Amino acid sequence: MKLPNSKLPAFAFLVCLWVTLAGAATAVAAPGEENNLVPTYGSGRWHLFIFSDYFCEPCQNLEKELDGRLEKLIAERGVQVSFVDMPIYKITPLYARYFLYAAKAAKSYREVLQARKVLFDKASRLGAITEPQLVNALQAEHIPLAPFDIQPALMQYNGLVKKYQVRGTPTLVFVYSPQDFRKYIGGKEIVRGLTEIDQALKRR
Repeated sequence: MKLPNSKLPAFAFLVCLWVTLAGAATAVAAPGEENNLVPTYGSGRWHLFIFSDYFCEPCQNLEKELDGRLEKLIAERGVQVSFVDMPIYKITPLYARYFLYAAKAAKSYREVLQARKVLFDKASRLGAITEPQLVNALQAEHIPLAPFDIQPALMQYNGLVKKYQVRGTPTLVFVYSPQDFRKYIGGKEIVRGLTEIDQALKRR
């Protein structure tokens, strides 16, 4: 999903949105903690960032493709996977907040994926448009929640959007090294990119 027309460059518009929603434009991450609050799973030399919006239809379609592919990258290819929510739609900040609560409470990567599935499902059907409705939907699926101050996490989202100049969703960024990263935009390109990444890592 591309951003609406704006006088600002697209990635700058997104940065401004998260800064405004965070309510802490002057916040700065401590040294060495630039992304420590971004939901991240796995360990290894390489890093995959997934930028998405729960109400973006291409993101909803892509989510169905990601489950097994991401688990393989984490378990077999030594890849860290990070999820970055994008505030493109009006209700997205509410969903993003509860994803962070669920990620903090989760005991495993599978629990995090389940929370994402519930959030994407509700967004696709507009099944929860108020906070009580969303809380009820998550509780009905036994998704644990751990509320906390999410402003620092939103500022880290902001830093990643700015760093990789993300202009819409879905976007995938794969980091081979600080000097070598690849960006894939749109569902079809991302699916092809995941296959390319898997093949490339086999040879390393």
